[in-house]
Amino acid sequence: MKVEGWLNPRTWLSGLSLALLLSGTGCGSEDSIADTQEAPTQEASLLTPLARPNFQAPFPCGQSWTYSHHSAEVRRALDFVNNGGGTNGQPQLASAAGYATRHFESGGAGNYIKVDHGGGWVTYYFHLSAYSVPSGTQVAQGQQIGVTGSTGASSGPHVHYEQLLNGVGQDIVLNGVSLAPYPGSYGSRSITSNNCSSCVLKGDIKAKYDAVNGPALLGRCLAGELPTPDGVGRFNHFERGSIYWTPTLGAHVVVGQIKLKWEQLGWELSALGYPLTDELTTPDGRGRYNHFERGSIYWTPELGAWEVHGNIRAKWEQLGWERSELGYPKTGELATPDQTGRYNHFENGSIYWTQATGAHEVRGLVHAKWAELGWEKSYLGYPVTDEQGAPDGVGRFNHFQKGSIYFTPATGAHAVVGDINAKWVALSREAGLLGYPLTDETKTPDGVGRFNHFQNGSIYWTPATGAQEVHGPIRDKWESMGWEAGALGYPVRDEYAVTGGRESEFQKGFITLNSTTGAVTVRMK
Repeated sequence: MKVEGWLNPRTWLSGLSLALLLSGTGCGSEDSIADTQEAPTQEASLLTPLARPNFQAPFPCGQSWTYSHHSAEVRRALDFVNNGGGTNGQPQLASAAGYATRHFESGGAGNYIKVDHGGGWVTYYFHLSAYSVPSGTQVAQGQQIGVTGSTGASSGPHVHYEQLLNGVGQDIVLNGVSLAPYPGSYGSRSITSNNCSSCVLKGDIKAKYDAVNGPALLGRCLAGELPTPDGVGRFNHFERGSIYWTPTLGAHVVVGQIKLKWEQLGWELSALGYPLTDELTTPDGRGRYNHFERGSIYWTPELGAWEVHGNIRAKWEQLGWERSELGYPKTGELATPDQTGRYNHFENGSIYWTQATGAHEVRGLVHAKWAELGWEKSYLGYPVTDEQGAPDGVGRFNHFQKGSIYFTPATGAHAVVGDINAKWVALSREAGLLGYPLTDETKTPDGVGRFNHFQNGSIYWTPATGAQEVHGPIRDKWESMGWEAGALGYPVRDEYAVTGGRESEFQKGFITLNSTTGAVTVRMK
């Protein structure tokens, strides 16, 4: 069976598997595939049954549907069709509150929903033409969960409906009345739905509902007040949102796309915990957000809703939230491929975190260069600083575990790493004689060495010679001779003072500058 979605961790059947393969069960107008029906699992011994929920009809309030049963339907299923015609496309409603998961079985049930009501009670709704709720959603009694159809092994639209207790099919009971003994064909018996959702608001949740003009903001109530699985809080779901309450945090509203994101993450059992605020408007008027115990969800129309939590959120807060240079989040927190770090991407950059380096932001053209080089998988590693301004006020930079990226409007953004970076640091970086980098570290044509060019010179490195700087007229002469591929080879010392001038030593000779005349001479070893 292909299962769409995931089982919500909030399920009331902790440790209990109800993974029944729902192949064809001989619905009135579907092909019988009874030989693929899996026998009920040994679940009765795993869970003490609770009282049967007050199940209601799986179709809308006030509608009258006729029903039938066929002996091949081993789990005491009933098939319903609308008395007034037009069965196809009708809403299918949850018979009682619970947790809905979406499934698909091509040879029998088609698209179907399973609702776990707790205490061993589960209902199934087969052959849906469409789902109406995400997988893992908590649903209220009377909430639409799907649309009637004829998917799977079915030749005509109908509602195939089952009630199971610990994996064993039960006689269908709706509104306290058993529909057994079942009729063998449509037309002889019908039932009018009393699945007319209603609920009572009370206490702090009612006060919050009234305070926010609940009818306009949230719509009608979908279920009575319920306890959260951890036993700490209480909540009500509404047409367009929810109100969650705890004794210490009070009652707060979560609506729209932010609610959907929180639901997707696992409600209050997620890394975020319970809400600390209602949904609020950001100061720039562009976005919306809720703060939670351990994080936040921010939403904009362009980017959608994304969560930010932990050390990354603390760094974003320190920088100024969405008003910072980073802007709004455009991903949730994600793990890096090496599983060492965590990150969120934002409109104009990213925040990366590891246990060793902490959380740091990288943005703009420095961010673009780091991305081009391969992020943390590059030879730079993870950032160890936020973006900072250079002391001269011209450039910007981030330091990384194994090097740096420096940017100016004139030079662009370039990476300096390893021994070349160490040499540049020893020469006072951009404040020294070389200035800002003009290139990333680059491999020499012979494959032996590495180099960076800077505004006023270069640093060349090989395993044999180490990292050495060359600049000014001496560098110009070396360049004219073909760099390291010329007669002199690689530099083996930084430029140094000699009588009457300056000199650099290379593998095979020397270049000397006469400070008085400006003449540059070469002598070989």
